[in-house]
Amino acid sequence: MVPAPSAPGNVAGEPQFLVRHSDGTPLLRRAFRGWGNLPPALPPFAVMRDRFALLQAVVLADRTHTVALVGGPYSEKLSVAAALAHRSWRFVSGQLLVLDLANRQVMPFLLPLEARGRAAARMRAAGLPEEGCRSVPSAADGELLLIRPECLGGVVPVHARVEMPTLVRLCRSAGEGVRLTPSEFTPHVWPPESSAAFAEAPRYQLELASANGAEEAAGLIDAELTRKKDDACLDVPATSPAVPAGLTASLLT
Repeated sequence: MVPAPSAPGNVAGEPQFLVRHSDGTPLLRRAFRGWGNLPPALPPFAVMRDRFALLQAVVLADRTHTVALVGGPYSEKLSVAAALAHRSWRFVSGQLLVLDLANRQVMPFLLPLEARGRAAARMRAAGLPEEGCRSVPSAADGELLLIRPECLGGVVPVHARVEMPTLVRLCRSAGEGVRLTPSEFTPHVWPPESSAAFAEAPRYQLELASANGAEEAAGLIDAELTRKKDDACLDVPATSPAVPAGLTASLLT
């Protein structure tokens, strides 16, 4: 962030973000007038389309599993993410899944989580620390509440790298039940040509009617991902069959 006394449209001395290419060519210039509800200009993903693939999602990980909750701004992503955090899952990203195309690993990108409308009211009622939340005016909702992930649970270290996550798309159901089923859907990724990088990611659809089903939804995700991992485990050494006591063969073991 540097002062821009002569940049067009800027007040003299007003700070700005300025990103340059390695040869010094300006790539991105943006006035800085305060933290808003949009992803910051840095890192400049727009000029790194050959290095990173992005997907709007809340990403969490436990010791051996990773999940990306995919849904619109009025889905129950935040409620389900908070319920997973109560089960000791840690936040990897609050808004964007950032995939390093070089090694197919996901990088932490801990932007604040967004709560809108009734979700914002629920988060306020939960007694979260004031220093970890910030209210931003919203023309559509009246309020957009930004919540630091560490207010809801643990976070992974910034230097951590996690595996390709299981993609869970949230859908609103008509009934009161909660369902988690395998599903085939095409996530909206950026840049569009990077969609093949997500081809091997397992996909599920999570149906729930309201935030009241968040705990049950988190339990289903936790159980399903743990079961899949256990079923695929091939690292358990084979054990020799037990020799019945009293047989002569037992003296040779």
